[in-house]
Amino acid sequence: MSWRHQTAQMRIKKLIGDAPKFSVQDFNDYMPLYEARRTALMAQKQAVTPPLFSLEKGKAVVVDTVQIYIAITNYDEYRLEEERETEASHEKALRFLHLHYSAADRVIEQSSAQRVDFHGGRMHAVILGQSGLGVTRETIAEAFAFIHDLQLVADEANRTLAGNEFTARFRIGVDVGTCVAINNGTSGEQEPMFLGSAANHAAKLADGDEPGVYVSDRVRALLNVPELGVLERFSGLDQNFVSLNAARRSDDGTIVFGVQDAVSKSTALLSDWQSEIHNGTMPDITDPSFKFSYQQPPLSEIDYSELSPSRSVRMPLVSMFADLSGYTNYVDEAVQAGKIAEAVLALFVIRQEFQNVVEADFGGRKVRFIGDCIHAVIAEGDRLQANERESVSLAAKCAGGLRSSFELCQQELDGIETLGLAIGAELGPTPITRVGIRGERSVRLVSSVASSRSEQMQQECPENGTLFGPKALKAAPSALNDIFDEQGFSSDMNFEDVTTCLSEFTPPATSTPLYARAHSTSNVSTPRAHLKAK
Repeated sequence: MSWRHQTAQMRIKKLIGDAPKFSVQDFNDYMPLYEARRTALMAQKQAVTPPLFSLEKGKAVVVDTVQIYIAITNYDEYRLEEERETEASHEKALRFLHLHYSAADRVIEQSSAQRVDFHGGRMHAVILGQSGLGVTRETIAEAFAFIHDLQLVADEANRTLAGNEFTARFRIGVDVGTCVAINNGTSGEQEPMFLGSAANHAAKLADGDEPGVYVSDRVRALLNVPELGVLERFSGLDQNFVSLNAARRSDDGTIVFGVQDAVSKSTALLSDWQSEIHNGTMPDITDPSFKFSYQQPPLSEIDYSELSPSRSVRMPLVSMFADLSGYTNYVDEAVQAGKIAEAVLALFVIRQEFQNVVEADFGGRKVRFIGDCIHAVIAEGDRLQANERESVSLAAKCAGGLRSSFELCQQELDGIETLGLAIGAELGPTPITRVGIRGERSVRLVSSVASSRSEQMQQECPENGTLFGPKALKAAPSALNDIFDEQGFSSDMNFEDVTTCLSEFTPPATSTPLYARAHSTSNVSTPRAHLKAK
């Protein structure tokens, strides 16, 4: 398996030719059709998914949203044991996430919020503005009611089910805005996504060590409270926040304030949960239930549907994040210019090609798409153990293949010449499993120090940079020293660069220059001082 110019170019052309003709619909036009379909499915006693959760691949819906990111700030307290990752510490961290994923989904099922995704110690949820007037104060009230209930149920679940073993501290980011909803998932791996600046900004608000609820100036404007212009903790600002934080929608649809019914609802949720544990339909969180085994590479053979706490993978591997730089602004501009279909087509082609590179070319496994970013894992080894040196070498070639395919996408697709690609990668022992509520609501999970650091490194990279972590760099073959600087950074590193360093490059069978850019002999990268601030 390897990346080949001709193969990638043919794949990309085929993706463009086979791509559905994207139709763009306003949410107010979408909902009557959704409700009719929902009624028909319920009459046939079939499962019904929330609005926008399982859109057809050729559909994009423009919708006003409240975007909510909930991050657990003390996650590493459970993932590390004396500053090290061990099988026991990973088992404890997974039980911790298993408890909180389950709590979050149980609250969501009783609220107007929808879960978009879980990603490590972070949850993304959304509330849709369904009034026809965009996001209103009532929609914000519903968001804060959901946040309040989640914190209450998480605390009670920890106390009642886990004997206070898993106390979580939350940092929550909230923003509002118009987004484009799409879905690139399959029946077993639904991936609803909300593209736009509101989702990105909410994620940034949730990024930090200090717990609390952090909101954007757009939320503040809706609440008629002073705008700050900077990230600032909202809790305790004034009584208006305290009231909205406790706001709930009553059964008759009106907004009431206070938390008089919150405790009774959380008690009922926990009672049902305890019954499921007693009946054996949900595992007892106090009983260590994660069993790990080694997965012989290629990791592309992993079937997430077969994973569970008792059938989990744990092994050394390289975690990799590849993110499109500038895509959020590109989407916002597309919304304004009426070019949403073109923007969604570009993302459809690029993401599918990225998955092809990871899985078909290098035997890795896509974990998930996070907006315009792909998270993947890759390893090399035999039936007994992974080879860290060869895993890093394969990951470097994969990173180069991703960039080379991205450059081909830029040649074939109009309007994306200003986008860049930032890649981060790190090596380390990593578990792969599914946690949370059983069935389709369970969540595929790849979470370790390597996964967190690779995401952080991708975020630190300027556009078109590649940054490998210290463990990956230490295990890398010495030949790669010509392409990475001492801190693991390389600028514009493509597949030709990597394979030339490893003396594996075979020129493509074409007389046309492969890339319209010059490369130095060693391609030694820009110093780390040029990286973006986190």
